[in-house]
Amino acid sequence: MGKKAVIFDMDGVLVDTEIVYMQWLEEYLRKKDKDIPKEKIYKMVGLSGKLAQSYLEKICGEDGEKLWTGYLEACESYPFSYKEVVIPGIEELLEYLKRAGISMALASSSDMKDIQEMLDETGFDKYFHIITSGEMFKESKPNPEIYLYTIEQLGKKSENCIVIEDSDYGILAGKEAGTYVIAREDKRFGFSQKQADIIAKNTYDIGRILKKLLKK
Repeated sequence: MGKKAVIFDMDGVLVDTEIVYMQWLEEYLRKKDKDIPKEKIYKMVGLSGKLAQSYLEKICGEDGEKLWTGYLEACESYPFSYKEVVIPGIEELLEYLKRAGISMALASSSDMKDIQEMLDETGFDKYFHIITSGEMFKESKPNPEIYLYTIEQLGKKSENCIVIEDSDYGILAGKEAGTYVIAREDKRFGFSQKQADIIAKNTYDIGRILKKLLKK
């Protein structure tokens, strides 16, 4: 078996942004007189902008693109720092993998602008050999193309890649791409996470699992 690589999702794995985004969306829709149950809003976690637009149109009965654009514009007015929502233990894990000589990539459904902003603020860019955004593809997660492309760019085989995810959309994309998927447990959004190969309780648990897998 060749040397392994680790591919990280961003939101919910590196930074705890999803709950913030969903709270902002809930507030935005409320101001638009859209009384959408929280459970329905939370189903958007892990979707790319394109899929989020389609889903908004479905649950709100209005132009999804217009709603999504309005939401993104509203987000600009909220004070926010990626450094303040870094997942506990993640920097130590990235540093460990770097010292171990493990190739790492970032594959997120987020726009490249947001990915780069996160990397700039946290300084995490030094850890990743490849950075991939869902906006680069016609379809992002749960479509596996984002992971298949990232694996190809890493020069690896799918069976030698480990994906760290949280959302069911991301987990499905990783599995469809033929990788081993570790899910970071998150019970806030109704994820089942059952399609993952293993569910880790937190980042420290992810590190423990990775150390075992990387020795094989």
